[in-house]
Amino acid sequence: MTLETDNRDRLITAGCVVLLVIALLLAAAAILVSIAVQGFFDRPAPPDDEVLAKKAGLTGYQLHEATRDGALTDKEIAHAAGDARWGRARDASTTKITVAYTASGGAATCYRFILSLPLTDRTLVNLVRLARCPTNLSEPGAS
Repeated sequence: MTLETDNRDRLITAGCVVLLVIALLLAAAAILVSIAVQGFFDRPAPPDDEVLAKKAGLTGYQLHEATRDGALTDKEIAHAAGDARWGRARDASTTKITVAYTASGGAATCYRFILSLPLTDRTLVNLVRLARCPTNLSEPGAS
């Protein structure tokens, strides 16, 4: 009887060591991912002003896209405004669209979109935040 180990025993031992190292690496990766995911969901909500400004930016983009055919219908404005109240005023050189976005606290913030006439694919949409909202805005879906 010899005390030497068989080559098969060495391979099994090496395989167990490799398997243990892989298991430890996977466990470390899982811990890091769980910390990263938890940190992602613990972020504070963005301020209302930031959210409303982004909504206004999206509305401005959609209004610009709607003017590409040379016309801007009430249906296109209502689509761009989404669930916000809005109103439209025209004069000889511009179309002004006012949209009232409601913040999470219930207060409304209004933005005015000024489009110069004639409406074309090159029409610029100028955005102005208003200090107060006008009272003559339509309810969402009332177009």
